[in-house]
Amino acid sequence: MNTETVRKEISPEKPSSGGNFWFLLAGLLFTLLAVPVTHQFSGMERYSMTLLFSVFMLVSIWSLAASRRVFQIGVLLVIGITAIVGISAFNGTHFFQEVLGIVLMLTFCVLSCWIAARNVFLLHKADPNSLAGAFCVYLLIGLIWALLYKLLLLFDLATFTGNITAQEKEQFPDLLYFSFVTLASLGYGDITPTGGLVRTLAYLEAVLGQFYLAVMVASLVGVYSSQRRKG
Repeated sequence: MNTETVRKEISPEKPSSGGNFWFLLAGLLFTLLAVPVTHQFSGMERYSMTLLFSVFMLVSIWSLAASRRVFQIGVLLVIGITAIVGISAFNGTHFFQEVLGIVLMLTFCVLSCWIAARNVFLLHKADPNSLAGAFCVYLLIGLIWALLYKLLLLFDLATFTGNITAQEKEQFPDLLYFSFVTLASLGYGDITPTGGLVRTLAYLEAVLGQFYLAVMVASLVGVYSSQRRKG
């Protein structure tokens, strides 16, 4: 009896699930649906993206709760974004503040994408939470690339022609649209990037989108087949 107790105590811990990705999915869907709506109201273009992202981070932060350290980093990023929104509301938006805000958003998206991808491809689970995580990774890739396009525009390293607004403060919904059209390889052609760096980012996003779908489907099918054999 004592031997069994000792074996249980020294047995390795099972890996955690990696988080509840339904919170992250809800935050992503809310943000993607709300961005084009809020930009239609006059006077909100300057703060809408950072405000929406703050709400998105507050909702999806619970998806990072599986790791205390990652959860703490997520909370710090939420505080940083919220502080930038508050400062901009009183003192106006400056170039450094806008760049810092986008960098913090990128950090949060990359961190969330890594956690969700780890849950899907490393923990080898085929459950609703993993499917939500897989969908989150795809949406986060599109959001990450949209933020990268915005960052390039801020530093005058990219230009876009076609059906895109000329107002710099109102361009993010168009960049978000372009990013997901590129990720899905739809190729509408209504918005065209010009310049070597932004074109490189665009075709890398298209390649990554196709590669991710192929790998995700293969991984989920493999996990499901393995679970059926064990059952």
